[in-house]
Amino acid sequence: MATYSAGEKTRELLVSAAGELAAMHGFSNVSTRAIAQRSGQNIGCIHYHFKSKLGLFEAVFRAATREMRESPCSKTLAPFEKDLDQPEVQSRAIRAIVKRAIEITFNPDKPWWHIRVLYQVIHNRDRMMNQVSDEVLVPDLTCLGRFFKQIKPELDDDAVFLHTMLINAPIIFHAHNIDSVLSFLKKKKYSKRYLKQMEDMIVGQTQMLLGLPMVTLESCSPCPRADH
Repeated sequence: MATYSAGEKTRELLVSAAGELAAMHGFSNVSTRAIAQRSGQNIGCIHYHFKSKLGLFEAVFRAATREMRESPCSKTLAPFEKDLDQPEVQSRAIRAIVKRAIEITFNPDKPWWHIRVLYQVIHNRDRMMNQVSDEVLVPDLTCLGRFFKQIKPELDDDAVFLHTMLINAPIIFHAHNIDSVLSFLKKKKYSKRYLKQMEDMIVGQTQMLLGLPMVTLESCSPCPRADH
């Protein structure tokens, strides 16, 4: 039992070190020597636990996308499915979708490198990018596409994609450029108030563009995730 725990701890240290370095420098610029040095482990541990550097990077990717894979769009919409033909319920569902995206992205309990690693993967056309696409991006885009077309059947594919981007772009921008944005705001982190304002603005804009009634947070139940 003690050996297993020690092995798991070593794996966590290696994944964390590799994730931090990849977030800062990009996967292609990270060496096994740098990972070993940052983690306090020897290079042999990388090959023992992950077979190769690529195997370690895939573990980094799995860690960074775990929450997205465990809380997909379909799971967020599930509590609303029975009455999703009603405009007010559609508005509440939009609130839940936006809230989920913000909470996953800015979860204070999640290591800082998770979201940056995801963007590093997206910018590279390789096997990990294909995994992100197959396991995270395509399922969510498909789910949101069906949802938006249920609200407005006349929407074409371009309009559906634009609605999806209008929801996600502000969140992606704040995550990908976090250092610059926080420096401009003169803050050390995004406050709950700031993230709540972001949520309200994205939700309000989406509801307005789709011609839906405005729904406040208080009337948003059921909601799959609770406030932090």
